[in-house]
Formats: sequence, C-alpha cells, structure tokens
Amino acid sequence: MTIASPTARAPVTLPPMPSEREAAAVHEPIRMARAALDGERLVFSEPHGFARAISEGFFLLAVPEGFDPGPGDRFARHFFEEPRGDANDVYRGYRSVAVPGDYQGYFDRPHDQWENFYIERGNWNVLPPDVARMGAAMSAIGIRVLRAVLSELAIPQDCWPAVTGGLSDFAGHQMLAFNHFRSDRPVRGSKFHRDSGWVTVLRSTDRGLLAYIDGRLRAVDPQPGFLIVNFGSSIEVFTERSPQPVRANVHGVVRTERDEDAEDRVSFVTFLDSALDGTIHRWEDGRPVPLQSVVDFAVQEVQRTYDGDDATL
Repeated sequence: MTIASPTARAPVTLPPMPSEREAAAVHEPIRMARAALDGERLVFSEPHGFARAISEGFFLLAVPEGFDPGPGDRFARHFFEEPRGDANDVYRGYRSVAVPGDYQGYFDRPHDQWENFYIERGNWNVLPPDVARMGAAMSAIGIRVLRAVLSELAIPQDCWPAVTGGLSDFAGHQMLAFNHFRSDRPVRGSKFHRDSGWVTVLRSTDRGLLAYIDGRLRAVDPQPGFLIVNFGSSIEVFTERSPQPVRANVHGVVRTERDEDAEDRVSFVTFLDSALDGTIHRWEDGRPVPLQSVVDFAVQEVQRTYDGDDATL
C-alpha cells in the first residue's frame, strides 16, 4: 500500500505469518535488553542496553514495585464472554458495551483470531474500578519510560509537551486494549504492524509475539517479573533524522493453536500517544519540525494495521 504522506516509510516485504508451532520450531527468541525504572531514569542491566532497545524497538521492563496486573489479566480472560452468574461477571459482557469515541469498544477482526476491547482514558469509568486503577498505573509507567527516553535522547524538556501532544505531562491519548486470540479460527493471530504512538506497554504471559528485526523474524517472549515495552511510529518519525533514531519494528501475533481444553492466548496493553488534536513532529537540526496532524497520521497507521494484506506494510 503506497501512501503519499510526509510520515510514510519505505514498504517492508514480509514473510507469511506462521502458526504457533511453526514459529516455536523456526524463530529463535531475541534476548531483549532489560531495564528498571529508578525515579526519572531507565537503568539498563548492561552497558549498551539503551542502544539495543532503541535499535530493536523492544525491551523488558522490570515490573515496578506495587504494580498488580491481576485485574487486567482477569478482564482480558473474560471481557468477550457472556455473564455466567459467578464472581467474574464483573469482567464479562463487554462485547455489547457501547463506548463513546472513535476506535473504541469491542472489535471482531474479520481477518484475524484477534478480538479486542479498546477504551481511552476518558471512558475508563466504564471498566470495573480495579481495572481502571490498574490502567492508570500502567499508563503512568509508560509515560515515565517515555520521559526517561526523551531525556536520554537529549531532547530539551521544554519541548516535550508540544512534540508529544501533552503525553509527557501525563495527558495526551492513553488507550487500554484487551486482546483475545480465538484458537478455533484457522487464520493469523494478528497482522504484522507497527504501533502508531510513542510507547506501548504490554502484559503477556504466553509466547506468540513475533517481530521483524534486522531482516528476519524473531520471537519476543515474555519473561516472569517483566513487562514488554515497544516503541511506536510517533517516536520513530520524530527521531529518524536524529543522532539516536528509535525504531518502531514491525510485529504481529502467530496463529494460536490450542488443544481442546487449553485456554486461549490473551494479553493487554496500554497505547500511549499524542492528543488527537496535536501534530506529528520530526527532530531536525536541534528543533521540532511539524509534519502532519495526529488524526491523519492515526488514520494512516490504523488502515495498515487491520486490513487483509499480509505481504507488505
């Protein structure tokens, strides 16, 4: 798909999305850099960890003290189910819940095993209270990561609110997404895509995420005690002409395969993006250059994420 846009990147020709068993046999895991948040800093466990993270587009973040993903795990496991008259009904019935705003609510992806529930922070009152609290904590973690990265890239702090559409000041666009991969559907898990925002924080406990890194597919496997962080298209475009460009590598989910009694794959993320009335910038010659509205950029990226074309992105 060719897009005439100041933020368009060269097309990537992709291999077919494998099944879960094929991926496990063929695609070796990448040894992601590991980091922890220490106040306003990201501290990596090895000297060149930051360089690896921005080059590969992914790193493992130690779960900060006090963060409990349990409510998100339960919601991801049940949001697509009908009520059954037990204690988990508070997390069920969300296929029919109407959420105001674009790209929010329940989605049944026709080309994918994926079914999702997307909800922006202004509507988190729709969620069970424990899930909303967890979402706020998870978003705060991601925004702290973004601030640490911008500092490491030597972007002046007084520029952060404008170029991130308020996100660096804990505003912007904060979206929770809950994912269920229906193993009874013989299609891809999800299409290969790039996330459109600045930072994505992923909670997953199952293998199945693949990324196209340095010209080949690599498994991005979760590790106990860590969240997975990946960088999105907004920060890739912003830094592409800077001394330390940040990659938003293409990734997707394999076709989940399960025995009859095994649970399907689920996960949840927080997508952190500029406010929709903001502007996408590029950092050039020590200053931010405006390129495109966030709305136009988001439409461009979303169209490429959910269509049926597997061959290119």
